[in-house]
Amino acid sequence: ADRMEDYLNDIDEDLWRCITSWNYRPGRLEQDGIVGSSVNVAMQIDKQKANDKKCLRELRSTLPPVVYNYVWSCKTAKEICDTLKEKYHGSEKTKKSSVKQCLFELGEFKQEDNTTIELYYDRLNELIFKCTRYGVTRSTLEYNLNFLIGLRKEWRDISLMIKTQESFDGYSLADLYNVLKAHESEINEIAEE
Repeated sequence: ADRMEDYLNDIDEDLWRCITSWNYRPGRLEQDGIVGSSVNVAMQIDKQKANDKKCLRELRSTLPPVVYNYVWSCKTAKEICDTLKEKYHGSEKTKKSSVKQCLFELGEFKQEDNTTIELYYDRLNELIFKCTRYGVTRSTLEYNLNFLIGLRKEWRDISLMIKTQESFDGYSLADLYNVLKAHESEINEIAEE
């Protein structure tokens, strides 16, 4: 939705309004501050209809074929947006299920054998993005602790050392990753032994 909004606003700010306030009734136009003669209102309605057609064309032409299959029958840009929102956001039941899944994945987040610290870090960032998308938020400290707790047993001494540092509370996840990355070669040696 954000990318769609940016794309349409970049072309013309009125195009995004086709989705957010789609309504051609003169009363609606007057509420929006376009009070005037019936000629002005009629001109404004025509402009809105033209913008909606343009918005509809833009959306249809930019959607990949797989996604287009879901919206080919939509008659307005708002309909396309609503259809895509329902498809990708799902119903309330689906959203609750997704939140539960995110929480479960966070709780079970562990570094697998032979997984580099970089891949482990990337997996956590993907999970954080997914959780944020579904409204699950945690503090940076919580994510950092998740990251440390899930490390393989070879990391135990180093993670304990990092957790006890005074500066740990102020680390971003990227800071923590960089500190751990500096110790990866010695961890690999321990794992080989």
